[in-house]
Amino acid sequence: MLSKNRVFLMLFCSIFLAIFLVACSSNEESSQAHGKGAESNSSKEYTVSHTMGETKIPGKPRKVVVLDSGALDNTLALGVKPIGATTVFIDEPFPTYIKDQVEGVKNVGTTDQPNLETIAGLKPDLILGSKDIHEAIYDKLSKIAPTVFVEELGITWKDNLKLQAEALGKVAEGDKLLDDYKKRLDNFKEENVKNNNSKISILRVRTDHIAAYLKDSFSSSVIQDAGLLRPSSQDKNGLSVKLSEEQIDQMDGDEIFWFTRDEQSFLNDKIMKNPAWKNLNAVKENKVYQVSDETWLTGLGVQAANHIIDDLYKYLVK
Repeated sequence: MLSKNRVFLMLFCSIFLAIFLVACSSNEESSQAHGKGAESNSSKEYTVSHTMGETKIPGKPRKVVVLDSGALDNTLALGVKPIGATTVFIDEPFPTYIKDQVEGVKNVGTTDQPNLETIAGLKPDLILGSKDIHEAIYDKLSKIAPTVFVEELGITWKDNLKLQAEALGKVAEGDKLLDDYKKRLDNFKEENVKNNNSKISILRVRTDHIAAYLKDSFSSSVIQDAGLLRPSSQDKNGLSVKLSEEQIDQMDGDEIFWFTRDEQSFLNDKIMKNPAWKNLNAVKENKVYQVSDETWLTGLGVQAANHIIDDLYKYLVK
C-alpha cells in the first residue's frame, strides 16, 4: 500500500501539471488571437482624400496599377512593385534608371491612353493616376478598383509622393524618402559652396526649337531645392517657353543642362553652328552638360529627383 505522504505527493504533482497545461493553452490562444489582431489591423479599411474626392481602401494594397511615370517611380521607391504600369509610348520600355525594379510589371498602355480592359484583367486592388491626364476615365477606373488621383504631375511631385504613400499604407516610408532627399540636398549645399550662386539653365532640345524649362517644371523644382539660381530669362512661373534661333541669349547660364527625347537635335543641327551660341558664358567656360531625359523630364518621382542630385554632384561638385 502507498503511504499517505506518497499519495499526497502524487496528487500535488497531478494538480500542478493540470495548472501548467491550462496556462500553456491560454498563452497559445492569446498568441494566436494577437496574431489575428495584427493581421486584421493590416487589412483594416481606411479612407484617402484626394483631388477627386474620397476613396475607401479595404486594406494595404497588394495589386497596384499605376498610370504615370511619377507614380511608378514613387511606388517602387516605397517598396511596392506594381502589377501594371503605363509608358509614355506604347512600344517604349520602362525607364532604364529603374530597369532592375520593374521585372514582371505588365505594360497597360500609354500614360495618355491606359488600356482599361488590360487593367481590369489584372484585378488590381488600387489604381494610382493623375487628374490632369486621367480625369475623363476616373469613373470607369473606380469601378475596377479603388482609385486615387493626384492633381497634376511635375512640380507637385513631393505632395504626390505623400498622397501615394498614404494610399499604399506607407506613410512612414514616404516621410523617410523625403527626409533622405532633404538630407542629400543639405549635404550638397555644404559641398557646393563655390558654386552656390550658379545660375542653372535647363533646356529641352526638340527637332525644330529649344524649350527652356521654367520654375514650375519637375527638374527646376529640384534645382531650387538644391539652393541654386536660374537665369533671369528662366526665373519665371510656368512650365517652359519656346526659344528660336534668334533667342539664343535666353539659353545662357553659368551652367547649361540639356536633354532630349528626339533623335534629330535642333541643338546640334542648328544652334551649335550659330556664332551666338559660341558666345554664351556656359559654352565659353565648357559648362554645357547633356543629361538624361528619363530623369530630368519624365521621371517625376523621388528616384528621378535623386538622379538629378547625382548629376549636380557630378558636374558642380568636382
